[in-house]
Amino acid sequence: MQKIAYHLDKNAKLPLYEQLYQKIKQAIHQQELSIGDKLPSKRKLCQHLRISQNTVENAYAQLIAEGYIDTQPRRGFYVCFQSEFTFPQSPPTVQSKHQHLPMNDKWIDFNPNRIDTQHFPFQQWKKSGQMLYHTSQQHLLTLNDPLGDLNLRQQIAHYLSASRGIHCQAEHIMIGAGFEYCIQHLILLFNQLYPHQSLNYAIEDYGYPKVEKILTLYQKNQIKLPLNSQYQLDLTFLAKQKINIAYITPSNLYPFGEIIPISQRQTLLEWANEQPDRFIIEDDYDSEFRYKGKPIPALKSLDQHNKVIYLGSFSKLLMPSLRITFMVLPPQLFAFYQQYCAYFHCPISRFEQQRLATFIQEGYFEKHIHRMRKIYRKKMELLCQLLAPYKKHIRYYGENSGFHLLIELLNESRSLDELVGLAKQKAMIIYPVYYQQRTLFSLGFGHLSEQSLIEGVNHLLKIWIKA
Repeated sequence: MQKIAYHLDKNAKLPLYEQLYQKIKQAIHQQELSIGDKLPSKRKLCQHLRISQNTVENAYAQLIAEGYIDTQPRRGFYVCFQSEFTFPQSPPTVQSKHQHLPMNDKWIDFNPNRIDTQHFPFQQWKKSGQMLYHTSQQHLLTLNDPLGDLNLRQQIAHYLSASRGIHCQAEHIMIGAGFEYCIQHLILLFNQLYPHQSLNYAIEDYGYPKVEKILTLYQKNQIKLPLNSQYQLDLTFLAKQKINIAYITPSNLYPFGEIIPISQRQTLLEWANEQPDRFIIEDDYDSEFRYKGKPIPALKSLDQHNKVIYLGSFSKLLMPSLRITFMVLPPQLFAFYQQYCAYFHCPISRFEQQRLATFIQEGYFEKHIHRMRKIYRKKMELLCQLLAPYKKHIRYYGENSGFHLLIELLNESRSLDELVGLAKQKAMIIYPVYYQQRTLFSLGFGHLSEQSLIEGVNHLLKIWIKA
């Protein structure tokens, strides 16, 4: 008999589709629904629960995106995941390796790493700083906890709980200046923990190049994790290698923008738990900017054995120039970090840490994220619309999240360098992606206005698409 009795609170602040999504996910994790079980039709469920069909569609779409269920044509929706442990319940929410080229304003730069700066809430940011001077703040003139200002770490802990499903203590969060800072500290920590062992680090084949450079600088053994035919991580390859530390971006695998589904996430966690010296470093890259459904829960939120080290940053969420990142250490690693690395002091000014803490605490940060998600979604939709008439010539990937769209020119005989040169002649900078001899480009749109996006894409299509 199909399970249709889900209690939804229509007076709650949490949207009904998200309540339904969480109830079904919980039923799967508690094995009330087993792999292969058929879910009720959208029509049947909306009639029984007295909710709109759109609410059911949105809930099912989120479950499909995370790999809990799949759809079979003309048959319906079926559970395709079986958990061996209970998913933790969420508590209530608490209060390219390319050089820069000389440009002017007429150039259109499709840089995938730039953000929209036109809609930054400067007044709220300014107000958050001014509030520091309304009362006596002499304590900000002195050095504080080496891990970072406690108030900011508490605000980050609240944010992670509400937005990413991660429940951690503020004391286990470290504030750093960029991912590079955090990675170096982890390398030093693992050197102390395993002084007589040559650890092997795994990084995605097309992942963050700075991580590769840092590991090379410290002379660490590196193994590249390839993608399979579905553009997911090849976990069979991972299991066969002697890997200790895996650095991955489960919410946005580069370059195709795929999300590691729940079944593979559990496989990753099981892999890490097989050996005491195995850990996963989760880089939560672009996780907040998802344009279909809600943001995917972090891998860390599923971690039952404290094997995931979580890395987050405010570079894309607010501004790259802020240079504030944070790292959530598992309790057992935190104890060793205190022992071996406590002499490093947080390199971020306490005033800037407090300003950011106030910005989050006053609700400005959440409002900014919601606003920017809408703006970026609109730009992504526009980009897809501009490319739609050329589907015989162009295929694209990664339209559900992030600040760029990966496009592929089909049946293209010209080289990447030729195509880059043609764009440059028309005052445009594009970013090739070198993957299996395919003609791929990363079209960034975060910083571009809609008008610039229209002009740039139309110019590209004119010079690229042969008549």
